[in-house]
Amino acid sequence: MSQSAERTTADIALAVAARRGAGSVTLAGAGTEFLFYEAAGGLVREGYRIPRSSEFNTANNRGVSAETLQRQEMMLARWASDNGIPSVAIDLVMQDGFPVLVLEVIDDDGSDLDCSALGSVIASMHRLPVPGLPLVAQAGRPWDARLVDRLEERYSRLRIRHSLPNLPPSATLQATLERNSSEPRLMHMDLRRQNVRVRSGQPLAIFDWSNTLAAPPDLEIARISEYSVIRENGIDYTAFLNGYSKGGGSIDVGSPSWPIYTLDAAVMLAGVFDTVAPDPEVREHFLSRARALVREL
Repeated sequence: MSQSAERTTADIALAVAARRGAGSVTLAGAGTEFLFYEAAGGLVREGYRIPRSSEFNTANNRGVSAETLQRQEMMLARWASDNGIPSVAIDLVMQDGFPVLVLEVIDDDGSDLDCSALGSVIASMHRLPVPGLPLVAQAGRPWDARLVDRLEERYSRLRIRHSLPNLPPSATLQATLERNSSEPRLMHMDLRRQNVRVRSGQPLAIFDWSNTLAAPPDLEIARISEYSVIRENGIDYTAFLNGYSKGGGSIDVGSPSWPIYTLDAAVMLAGVFDTVAPDPEVREHFLSRARALVREL
């Protein structure tokens, strides 16, 4: 992040705080697409999620407006809270042409996430009907067609740089998904310690709904299984599955669709650790996973 960008978002945060009668604005976190500021004052401590630019062209969001993502975050956070899924969002305000998401600040004590508790929460979420909201990551397409499309796109970029076998034809992949998948539910698709506020191990708020899809629950579980390999993600997969099962969720790892779900996660992670956050060791792990899963298909 450049100093000028930091000053710009800091000015926006100060202006929003002034409008809302808050003060003591501090930078609390920074990601690829957003910066997060905290402000004191009013009835609650507030947080401001401010985009780095008005439009994103990152690995996950190409040509997506910041306002679209911010509005989705607010709507899904409210949907989650209304349905007993821990999440927070107060308001969305425009400041100097930038959409700023206003959030209640929930303190995180740094404890390890109780993944069994998270599994139970996600099982309850997967029982809910899909909300009637357009989802950015879905791109207006049926989930199976969207999954195959983005898998091929990401895989082709990796093949240019690394030795990977050919994918099966797209028609074959989509037919497998159509025949062997359960009813779509809302998937968060980025569940890891970094996206959960925690106190004494308990999940208090889930945030960053940017990657959300309406798809079969096994797709989410397959992603969590791959995420769990990365220590920083703080995911105990066995504990998560235990909580998920106790919460009424179930998975079918023997389904012909399971390798496709898992490949979607492995290819995405290989791409992240190849170019976005280069880490040769982790990249090679997920490239190896991708090769093995393609052979399984």
